[in-house]
Amino acid sequence: MNIAAQAVGLIGIACSLISFQYKKREKVMLFQMIASAMFCIQLFMVGAVTGGCIDSISFVRTAIFSQNDKKWASSPIWLYVFIIAMIGTGILTWQDGWSILPILGSVLSTIALWMKKASHIRIVSLFVGPCWLVYNIVHGAYTGAVNELLAMASIIIGIVRHDVKKSSENKA
Repeated sequence: MNIAAQAVGLIGIACSLISFQYKKREKVMLFQMIASAMFCIQLFMVGAVTGGCIDSISFVRTAIFSQNDKKWASSPIWLYVFIIAMIGTGILTWQDGWSILPILGSVLSTIALWMKKASHIRIVSLFVGPCWLVYNIVHGAYTGAVNELLAMASIIIGIVRHDVKKSSENKA
């Protein structure tokens, strides 16, 4: 096990968890970008080139999506630019059959982050975690895998708290 890579992943986990504790969107997005950078570095450290390259695009995506209050960053063209970039990068850096997982996970994540309704974001995001979880385990990015487990647990809690409860309250 590459201890340095796992340590970088731990920093990524910390930034990811910390990000959701801020009230202001700017801080949330900043810590999400740092987390993305840490997981990108971790993936390169363990030799998972496809995932590392795609995560570098995710970093840029988060930076642009964080500016979506500005006209230039709110253009729907960005959704397509990032989806095409992730698929193209995945094809160009293809290492093995597992390379499909970060491509699929990142495309789904990009679609989810573009959505406006929180319940839709949660549902689509739930399918992102398993892609990255398996990819991280296969490539030895174990702290990245732990991050995905934490994210999936958080998403499930959010679905239960906000979507399932709301649905059952509306029926009552």
